[in-house]
Parts: sequence; structure tokens; C-alpha cells
Amino acid sequence: MDKKADREFLKKIPEDFPLTIVPYDELAKNSCMDTDDLIEKLKALIKAGTIRRVAAVLYHRNVSYTHNAMVVWSVNEKDVDEMGKKMSLFPEVSHCYERDTGGYWKYNLYTMIHGKSKKECFDIVDRISKHTGINDFKILFSKREFKKTSVKVTNE
Repeated sequence: MDKKADREFLKKIPEDFPLTIVPYDELAKNSCMDTDDLIEKLKALIKAGTIRRVAAVLYHRNVSYTHNAMVVWSVNEKDVDEMGKKMSLFPEVSHCYERDTGGYWKYNLYTMIHGKSKKECFDIVDRISKHTGINDFKILFSKREFKKTSVKVTNE
């Protein structure tokens, strides 16, 4: 792949996708290419590892999800994959990932949960706990958001 051409292609992809039923059609038009070609190009960039994914960023507070909770779970190492898959199936979970404990912290599986109230977040955590059988967790509610942006392609 031509890295310079890839960079130029990615610069044409806006930070905010067009708010339309067919956003890829509009992106293709702006990039002077066919929609199928645009999608194939994005797939190729993902396969090559140039980009990880193309995804929507939901600004939760703008759609009345005003409470966010990072829930840290202590999961047996051999069960992490299974539990991560189970937790990620909950629609209220936007992020689910494993982290190293660093030897000073026993929580190795993290979920980001979004709700319309603290009580709703507690209820979601309770459902996840019952579904997985994991009872060792901590709930860390967001107080303030300082930054939330997409990755930007620069000229460098």
C-alpha cells in the first residue's frame, strides 16, 4: 500500500460522519470514488493495521445518558475471555476490555456502563454480576468529562 495515498485518503474522511441514512455514499462522493470502493479501501486499511476500525462515537450526555460508570471486575485469569464476551453483550456496555493488574490491583476486566441515573447503572451492574457470577467489583462513576475526540490524521 502507498502510505502517502492512504494518508491523503484518510484526511478526506471527516471527524464527524454525515448525519444521513447513507453516510458512506456521501463520504464516497466527497472522496471522488464509488461507495463500494470506499468501503473496500477502509476494509483494506483495517486489514493492514493502518486503522483499527470505523465506528460511531456516541456522546452519551447528548442522548440523556447522564451517568457513566467504569466498573472494574476481578475475574479469574482463565475466565477473562468468556466473561468479557458475556459482559460485552449487554447493550448498556460501550467498552469492555482486559487490563494488566500491575501487581498492585486485583481488577483485570473493565466495563464502561451508561445509564440515565445512578440507580439504573447499579441495576445494570447487578444484572451483569448475576449473569456472570462475578461479585468482586468496584463501581467508579464519572464526575466530569475533559476530552472525547476521534483520532485525527495530520500532515506529519
